Amino acid sequence: MLLSLFSLQYLYGQTPLSLIKEKYGELDSIQYLNDLNEAVFQSVIRDFGEPLEDHIKERTNSIRNGISGQTIKFVLNVEIDTAKLYTDSCLIIKDFRFNFNIYCYDSKLNPTYYVFFVDNQLDIYGTIYPTYSKRYAKQVKFAIRQIIGKDPQYILECAHLPNTILYVKDDNIFVYRVLQKEIYQLNDYVAKFKDSKYFYVRQ
Repeated sequence: MLLSLFSLQYLYGQTPLSLIKEKYGELDSIQYLNDLNEAVFQSVIRDFGEPLEDHIKERTNSIRNGISGQTIKFVLNVEIDTAKLYTDSCLIIKDFRFNFNIYCYDSKLNPTYYVFFVDNQLDIYGTIYPTYSKRYAKQVKFAIRQIIGKDPQYILECAHLPNTILYVKDDNIFVYRVLQKEIYQLNDYVAKFKDSKYFYVRQ
């Protein structure tokens, strides 16, 4: 599909914020959850070369049980264009079918279950945020709880920006630094940290 090869803002000249709003406006949350069956099916073919029923059933049940009865936030995957760090258009949103991760949380805003997608494919899912650091795992749960508590318009995930969760509040894009518990507007964050060693991580 042609659109998947380019970021939509390159094609239509949209700002990241307007495109974020558009993507959320197009989101049919019920249909997206129903389409998880297709994402699971494709992930099993990717991993095993054929649609093995036992693996399809196991993955489907795990995800369905994990999100059942939980409050859900749909978290839009974004990327960053390092060639445009000095502009207001450094975020990229690609036109993928599965472009939203899923964060589930309880009545106290504690994260309870995650479903992640990478490049339009089902990736990691489960009760634990994917990280090798116990400290980060603890702090990211606190960060998510804090962000949800702010009642943001949207939450964003940028895998290329380590130690961050992005969110939109009052039509401004913010970056929450997880370990430091610091909050910056996106442009201020880029200006301050763009030259630091771990600002950007290639996947």
